[in-house]
Amino acid sequence: MSFREKIHWATLATMILAFGWYFLVYPWQIVGSPAGVMATAGLLVPVTIAIIAAMTVATGFLAIRSPRDADAREDERDRSFHMRGTHFGYYPLVVGIWLNIFLIFRDIGQAEQLNLMIATLVVAELVRIGTQLYFYRRGY
Repeated sequence: MSFREKIHWATLATMILAFGWYFLVYPWQIVGSPAGVMATAGLLVPVTIAIIAAMTVATGFLAIRSPRDADAREDERDRSFHMRGTHFGYYPLVVGIWLNIFLIFRDIGQAEQLNLMIATLVVAELVRIGTQLYFYRRGY
């Protein structure tokens, strides 16, 4: 398994755990109130810190275990996987953006809109990372 593939696995696990926690502990009963916006902001702080800390530790650990792989330049295969992953991640992002735009004109609260935007971004990133991992596993 290449260094970049290991980093993608760490990123996938970190994203699922961090945002899984966020969406599980979010106080959905207040989502329609002004306090829902503050809850969103308050929960994003520990999620952001956790993601930064986990990825820093994972990257450092993996780089120490295989320093030559960590310093290796990205080759054509890695660039191709990145490009294809970004291509596939673009579609849920666009659908989510259009859904958000449509819901601006409907009766939806700010906190609901914020959570939908966060969910859109998270799904797009998971699709991007998952696609890259799929290509690494398939060896294309």
